[in-house]
Amino acid sequence: RIAVPASQVGLAAGAKLAGFALTQCDGHVRWDLVGAVTRDDPTVDERRSLAAWWKKRTGEKKLDDVPAALQGLVREGPEKTTKPEDVARVRAHWLAAVWRDRPAEVTAAVTARDEAQKARDGLDGRIVRTFVFNDLPQMRDSFVMQRGAYDKPGDKVDRGTPAFLPPLPAVEGRPPSRLDLAEWLMRADQPLTARVAANRLWQQFFGTGLVKTSEDFGLQGEPPSHPDLLDWLAVEYRDGGWDTRRFVRMIVTSRAFRRASHAVPDQLERDPENRLLARGPRIRLDAEQIRDNALAVSGLLVRTFGGKGVKPYQPDNIWEPVGFAGSNTAKYARDSGDALYRRSLYTFLKRTAPPPFMANFDAPNREQFCARRERSNTPLQALQLMNDVQHVEAARALAARALSEGGDDDAARIDWLFTAVLARRPEPAEREVLTASLAAHRSRYAADSPAAARLIAHGESKPPARLPTEELASWTLLANTMLNLDETLMRN
Repeated sequence: RIAVPASQVGLAAGAKLAGFALTQCDGHVRWDLVGAVTRDDPTVDERRSLAAWWKKRTGEKKLDDVPAALQGLVREGPEKTTKPEDVARVRAHWLAAVWRDRPAEVTAAVTARDEAQKARDGLDGRIVRTFVFNDLPQMRDSFVMQRGAYDKPGDKVDRGTPAFLPPLPAVEGRPPSRLDLAEWLMRADQPLTARVAANRLWQQFFGTGLVKTSEDFGLQGEPPSHPDLLDWLAVEYRDGGWDTRRFVRMIVTSRAFRRASHAVPDQLERDPENRLLARGPRIRLDAEQIRDNALAVSGLLVRTFGGKGVKPYQPDNIWEPVGFAGSNTAKYARDSGDALYRRSLYTFLKRTAPPPFMANFDAPNREQFCARRERSNTPLQALQLMNDVQHVEAARALAARALSEGGDDDAARIDWLFTAVLARRPEPAEREVLTASLAAHRSRYAADSPAAARLIAHGESKPPARLPTEELASWTLLANTMLNLDETLMRN
């Protein structure tokens, strides 16, 4: 038997050996008993000795393998960590994450915990953060700044309401807070809040509030057209527990709202703006309602509630001219799947680059407070409704529904379109116009199949493969016509 000291083959004391190989040049040698005599010292093995593991990490700046809550204790070392509960926390981490000989059930539990934590961190990362207001522990004094200069404070100002309004309730031992102001706003003897809220809801359904200047209830605003009705609505809303659903149901089931919007000449002469409510409201739908209505009748609308903001169809580079380098809104990255078809309420808005479709239909850009929207009528609106990818895609989906659900002949499908979009059957003259339009579209696409294929390819959703391309394209233009009717876009 040959025994060779490690030092003679170039292995210094303390050197780490991962393996070894033997080479035979000549002769006969038996290798069956080859091996090495070693010493196993668990006190220097980080995976078997907490002391060795902790000692190596003492004073280290980078401790990626240690939870953030424990990095300070580990960095100080065992000599400076004297509290038993701190030592126990470090030991618990070492036993769970480092110890080589931990039982299999502990390993399984640690793995499950890590996977759950990873899933939680991923969910937490998808939650959109925003700023909130909170009171300081010690309220700061406020002053009237002389000539508006921030560094020239004048008279001190205490929290309170204007003198012409009822005062805030006095609270002993502390100044009034924002909660006190909120409670003051909702007091039964404070009529302004309920009147303003009721007027806004009325404005939403009738186009114009009982007080036309809904942003100004003061002397410079317009007086209410029906003061007694406004007072009654305000009391109903307040005494009903501020139940908005109940209040809206009361409005839409009222005779005033359900009246026909058709006006006779005498009414137009006496009340051109319908301030006396002799007829029902006739107003163009808001931008969000136009988009949601098209998605709803086409069957594309995703009706799930809640969740983060979505990014539907918009021009690809719409954010770049106003985006900051490094910002998460520097470039517009369109969503896909269901996010493209959610209600407009969930659309992510960048104030400096509002969605063009919304802006063209007078939606506010969110940079200024908006109590009421103006309603314009421009050629660009018609062009956008006919060519916008969202509406062309909705028209194609509506056409596919008409071909699948509307019946076996053109007349039945036209009836289905009218019922789905306008909730009524077509008049004979309307049926004649649509039938002629459908024939013209069929003739065009029969001679130009590539154009039909390009039309139905708009949007991310795919057209049904079982429907002929030329037929679907023809009905797509017919459905687009229905979505652009005055009766579709107006509340009658």
